[in-house]
Amino acid sequence: MRKIIGICAFIIFAVSVSCTTVDTEPDPVQQPEAQPEPVIQSEPAPLPEPEPEPEIEEFVVTEELYVETFEDIKTFVVNLNKVIASKDYNLWLTYLTRDYISYYSNPELLQNYSDRLKQRGHNIRIDNLEDYFLNLVVISRSNAVVDEIKFTDSEHITAYTIQKETASVLYYLEKIENEWKIGLEPEN
Repeated sequence: MRKIIGICAFIIFAVSVSCTTVDTEPDPVQQPEAQPEPVIQSEPAPLPEPEPEPEIEEFVVTEELYVETFEDIKTFVVNLNKVIASKDYNLWLTYLTRDYISYYSNPELLQNYSDRLKQRGHNIRIDNLEDYFLNLVVISRSNAVVDEIKFTDSEHITAYTIQKETASVLYYLEKIENEWKIGLEPEN
């Protein structure tokens, strides 16, 4: 009987094992895990080409314009010389641009002129624009002569004097409200 019980137990065991769901199908081929779609980064939009610098057109002066302007400038300087020779500071101011007045009123610049005069043995202080006029302009410009002009444009001219065959800048002139004024060197 023991044998029968053993055989029965074996059969029950075998049946239970065979009844267990056994997946006889082979494992499906494991698909690689889906990778996220790569994010395609579009290239940044190219920077716009820089605008080309506008070509600076050289100001063309006709002979007629040169002669006419040269005569105007000569007359301007003759009248200015009279103002300077008479030491009329207030009238001299009317011949200047605001930029000129502001620049030559700078205390540091005026101190620089005082220092240069002191180095040359002059005991003169330049404290303001009137001192500059009386001690520098009156001495150096009361007999100025215009020998040549050069146009920067229709409103800016450099007036030259020629001494010992060398041209030197006499004045930078600017046309304001149809009148010539002494100005600063143009920034070209």
